[in-house]
Amino acid sequence: MYARTFSYGIITLGAMLLAGCSHDDMTSEVTPVEPVTISFNCATENDDNTTRAVIGQKGAMNSEDLYYTGFGVFASLSAEKRPDLMYNQEVAFTFVGDMDDPMKGYWSYYPIKYWPASMTNFCISAYAPYQELPISPDADDTGIIGISANTESPYIDYRRSEKSDSCVDLLWYYDEPSAIPAASENYAAGTLGMKMHHALARLEINVKLASAPAAGTKVLIDSIALTGQMAKTGRLSLTSQTTEGEGLSKKYYPVWSNLVFDKDGGGYDINHTFTIDNTDNNDQSYGIIDSPVRYINGLPYAWQPEGLTTEPQNALSTGDRKTYVYLIPQPALTLTVLVRYHKMTTSTDDMGVKTTTAVLTNVATPLRGNTTYSLNLILSGI
Repeated sequence: MYARTFSYGIITLGAMLLAGCSHDDMTSEVTPVEPVTISFNCATENDDNTTRAVIGQKGAMNSEDLYYTGFGVFASLSAEKRPDLMYNQEVAFTFVGDMDDPMKGYWSYYPIKYWPASMTNFCISAYAPYQELPISPDADDTGIIGISANTESPYIDYRRSEKSDSCVDLLWYYDEPSAIPAASENYAAGTLGMKMHHALARLEINVKLASAPAAGTKVLIDSIALTGQMAKTGRLSLTSQTTEGEGLSKKYYPVWSNLVFDKDGGGYDINHTFTIDNTDNNDQSYGIIDSPVRYINGLPYAWQPEGLTTEPQNALSTGDRKTYVYLIPQPALTLTVLVRYHKMTTSTDDMGVKTTTAVLTNVATPLRGNTTYSLNLILSGI
């Protein structure tokens, strides 16, 4: 846990960073009498227990999202981990469900590949969402902007977004199986049960008041801006990872390297900003910021009809869908957090608006992929 509190006049911002993830190991063996097809069954670890029907909607990717995006696979038989068996092979999901089970279906790809006779140098990796090749991103494109060539160890190049409405989640998987997966109650022989991990650091932002506002007063968030030396681009290795713990407590972390260096060679882009504001006019939005702007007496109103309370409210989530600021892992992060809000007081005659800015500096912590952090902001003196 990381906690620090800073006071600036009428406002106090408390920052708390919490993190965690888990993974279940699966091992099995089979002795084939004939070539065994490489098959897949894919899911994500630590689903948020929510769903979305439209790909591209904000939120962390979960197992059902994979059914729509598919994933790309790299498989290598060489010690150098060149993808000489599968290279960015798309694995797609085919729905065959009915009213009782609409998500029923199967994973498939073509052409079919078979498990090797020797597993000495065999390794397999994957990522999601699947990206067709070639990739020719514009300068302002975010998400996956590049994939390694078929002559080198596979990697994904990624550019983060500076806006909450264009964040792209990124998943990854890596393993060096020592045996062909055996048949089980749920899987046929040769089916690799894959657990995708979240490759990015995920930051959720919660806001609350230190004490209840006076009668007739509402406090409404206008925007939250995070500014700091945040890596804007990064390279995710698909054939390396770090681990901690054992058994059910074992955690997997991705390995990232930097792509863009500042002019002084410091290793990270300088002074990038991530902004969350109330520009979304979607009537289906529910977050305290990501919601329709209505006007009363010519003034913006109802980002959250009741305004902030002493209970934490997530500044990003839409409905029951968890949404995050996605950050590329890096050794340390120093942020300036700028919060703008309206303090609205009513009387029988008019409604007034006050805008105040607060700054939280020197929040430094290493950022790790496959980890969720919470930034909890507490406004006091309202």
